Amino acid sequence: MPMWRTGTAEHTHAAHGFSLIEILIVLVIIAVTTGAVVLSIRGSGEREVENAARRAQALLTLACERAELGGRDIGIAAVHDGLRFGYFEIDGWQAFGEKGSDELRARALGKELELRAWRENVELTLPDSPSTEPDFACLSSGELTPFVLRIDRADVERPWELEAHLDGQIDLRQVTREP
Repeated sequence: MPMWRTGTAEHTHAAHGFSLIEILIVLVIIAVTTGAVVLSIRGSGEREVENAARRAQALLTLACERAELGGRDIGIAAVHDGLRFGYFEIDGWQAFGEKGSDELRARALGKELELRAWRENVELTLPDSPSTEPDFACLSSGELTPFVLRIDRADVERPWELEAHLDGQIDLRQVTREP
């Protein structure tokens, strides 16, 4: 035990438990950590849907630019987990595979996402893998098949939609969920 003198009396000081300051510091650390975890978990679904929508918009824009610059039409197939791209060849549409370094290779947009697509106000049935014919096309003339693609997830309040126009413009917006 530490001992010191003040005047003529000797005092002893023994540490018992934690000080109030130490307890408050620990509580602040726990509160900040808990708050950070809650914020990161709560918004992850919304961020994932928005990121998937922005990624889809970027891929569609890239496909249309490549079609126009390369002079080759590119077909686009909507499947249950994302988009597939491919060139129109003499023997039909050939989708890009999953392997390789091509930016338009087959990739899923995200897990647990629900995709819905409409062309001419008719909802399309989205298969697990692309069929022999694409649903939409980016033409070398700069035109794009008009369509709407909705990207949703069960745990988010508002899905995102991409609306493609004939002139090649692709609008992205958050929409209200249908009842």
